[in-house]
Amino acid sequence: MVHLLELAVTFIERLEDHLEIIRNIPHLDENLKKMSTALAEMDILVAETAELAENILKWREQQKEISSCIPRILAEENFLHKCDVTVPP
Repeated sequence: MVHLLELAVTFIERLEDHLEIIRNIPHLDENLKKMSTALAEMDILVAETAELAENILKWREQQKEISSCIPRILAEENFLHKCDVTVPP
């Protein structure tokens, strides 16, 4: 008797799952369109993220170049000030 009750409970649970799947079939086309749209949007975001990452890396390299030039520029300014040379604006 207990075994039959367990089988009945399992059957009812699976039946509910199957009924839910059947209820969702009319919405399948709509859901597929939504998924397709979401996938296209994700592709765009991936491309934009890759471009942004590339720009960040370029900016970082530029900042390194600028930072490495600062001591030389300051040294040149100090040298020019010692020689009383003015640099036009």
